Amino acid sequence: MKSVIKKIILIISLALLATLLGGLIGAVSAELLHFIEWGQHLLWEEFTRSLPLQTLLVATLGGVLIGLCQRYLGDHPKGINEAVSEISETGRLDYAHLPQGMLTASTSLIFGASLGPEAAIMDVMGGMGTWAGDVMRSFRKRFDLPEPEKSKNWIKNFIQKWPTIIAYLAGGFAFVKLLDGLYGGGLLDLSAHAFHWTDLLWSIPLGLVGAAGGWLYLKLHQWLKKWIAPLKQKPILRGTLGGFSLGLTALFLPFVLFSGQHLLNPMFEQAAQLGFWVLLLTGLARLLLTSLMLNTGWKGGQFLPIMFGGAALGLSISALLPAIPASVAALAAMGALTAVVLPKPLIALVLMGLMFPLEYIGISIVSVGTVILWKSITNRLHMSEREKTEIVFASD
Repeated sequence: MKSVIKKIILIISLALLATLLGGLIGAVSAELLHFIEWGQHLLWEEFTRSLPLQTLLVATLGGVLIGLCQRYLGDHPKGINEAVSEISETGRLDYAHLPQGMLTASTSLIFGASLGPEAAIMDVMGGMGTWAGDVMRSFRKRFDLPEPEKSKNWIKNFIQKWPTIIAYLAGGFAFVKLLDGLYGGGLLDLSAHAFHWTDLLWSIPLGLVGAAGGWLYLKLHQWLKKWIAPLKQKPILRGTLGGFSLGLTALFLPFVLFSGQHLLNPMFEQAAQLGFWVLLLTGLARLLLTSLMLNTGWKGGQFLPIMFGGAALGLSISALLPAIPASVAALAAMGALTAVVLPKPLIALVLMGLMFPLEYIGISIVSVGTVILWKSITNRLHMSEREKTEIVFASD
């Protein structure tokens, strides 16, 4: 009887531990975003607001600091793709350098990097999640609680991982609760733009515009990676180059600063006043600077800024051809560009469905479908070319 009571107490203790650790991870992740927002406000609105050439001086200083972080703290945190690969291969994400990574990522985002916070959040959740798993395994081992056994039955596997499920639920609750109000209002206010079935027809050409932007971004990323490679051993010069380029561009195109989630709606509402050229150059500059930031040691995610870039490209077409609804232009180009950059286009469709009202999902379905069709045709053409080459070599 005593052993049964002891086991029940240990199981309850493990559940409480999982809840505590999960809640801690969610709280740290949410507070990191609050800290970055607070730091951006303090730096840009309080300390340097009256500074001449503010964007150039602040971003260049940020580049120097990023270089120092790279030199003395290491190249942390990992990019999203690298982190996802490590988790999928090992089931873990190394957390030994988590503090250094958070300092570098926070510095990048506070000093105006044209990057998003998603990479930092991925590193915090992945690293702390791995740490929490180690703590719970240590607890199980210390008190002789059995470890979950691998089974071919997914239901059994799911049930055996109940502490992890509790941690996820607690973390998600804490994250959403503490984040409440930070991104209030959403990315786009589409209330004045009712959906019409004719929007689906416009989604095809605008999807092609976004696809062209995605192709350009991938090419820019490859080119910049080669061009900046000789500066790999000079992190301060490399970081300063990125900061100077960002600050100089922002003097003329202020919408290139930060991740874009707070600037997307203002740009959307002012699209007619901004005009074709400003919107087009803003979209192209976003794609260029996002890649440049990543290749010069600045830390952050690429998806929010390139989605912003896609919206800017789409809105530039709408400004040039007012018959095209701005809502269609922004959503179709954004979805298609993201679908080109992501390894699996359907993920872009899921993201668009989560980030924008579902009544507009048809626009995303058509634009992303255009990208999938385009990729399929391109792949078939490439295969045909390879087959022709193989036939020529075989005949020789």
